[in-house]
Amino acid sequence: MRFTVRTVDVHLAVPFAISRAVRTEKRVVLVELDDGGRISYGEASADPFFGETSESLEADVRGAFDCVPEDPRDLATLRARLDARFPHGGAAACALDVLGHDRAAQEAGQPLRTFLGLAPAEAPPTSFTIGIAEPALMAERATAAKAAGFSVLKVKLGHGDDVAILDGIRRVFDGAIRVDPNGAWTAEEAPARIERIAPFGLEFVEQPVAPADLEGLRHVREHSLLPIVADEAAVRLADVDRLAGACDGINVKLQKCGGIAEGRAMIQRAHELGLKVMLGCRAAETSVAIAAAAHLAPAVEWADLDGNLLIVDDPFIAVPVERGRFVFSERPGLGVLRRA
Repeated sequence: MRFTVRTVDVHLAVPFAISRAVRTEKRVVLVELDDGGRISYGEASADPFFGETSESLEADVRGAFDCVPEDPRDLATLRARLDARFPHGGAAACALDVLGHDRAAQEAGQPLRTFLGLAPAEAPPTSFTIGIAEPALMAERATAAKAAGFSVLKVKLGHGDDVAILDGIRRVFDGAIRVDPNGAWTAEEAPARIERIAPFGLEFVEQPVAPADLEGLRHVREHSLLPIVADEAAVRLADVDRLAGACDGINVKLQKCGGIAEGRAMIQRAHELGLKVMLGCRAAETSVAIAAAAHLAPAVEWADLDGNLLIVDDPFIAVPVERGRFVFSERPGLGVLRRA
């Protein structure tokens, strides 16, 4: 087995602002495994909120090659080793977990979604994210998303006039809208904020309060006119039971939880507890990372997998999106192709 790790800078089409940061570019860590001429892929995309940098992720990935078993089919050993090495999950674990699943599905000669037992079920449409900007500019970007065929938007809130933002967007976009303040509101103010924006026909509110404020999240849910979805508060499987009763759904991100194996376990447990699930992504990911989540998406109610659509220099093609829908190929594994 021969591993290759490289870092790649990707650039966002427009500045991407959320309540706590603005990003124009990102460095992602890509890992490849040449296993007798068959190439498997994984990706780690850092999130400073969880203490990650591209440098720390590269070091972590390089230091964990021994977690990948010789037998491509031995995903149980891969998961056990990654859990021991990365007990809090994270993007480095995700990169090697996804690589392992890509390798196993290629060994089986099946697309990953078939290997996972999820074909031929249809994945939900992905939302397209509108970052924080002036209301007129956000409405302009919503118009462009509609023209591209997206039927769902995720709108970032947390700065500025929420009502003005949503009024402008709703004037040009008649599809589903979900909003995400990224924990910028307090538990005391959130219900009133939600009451003011509820008339715009919103699907749900994602992570309205700080992730550590579980009782605040519970308070908001009890007083909210809209469903509440936890994101930053839902990191690993153990968080799902803790969040039951405090929200209506969770956002599972493979980069956050540590990969497909942990993500599947979170989805199963959430559904057992009556919670809905969204598969999400980070602001800038290549098609390697997005493909992994897209293949898993038939198992969930909502998808927010546009990280590769927000960048202008994705080096790969895997699961393209047409008019908001994933287009799966029959290539084995993730189905990754390098762009010419």
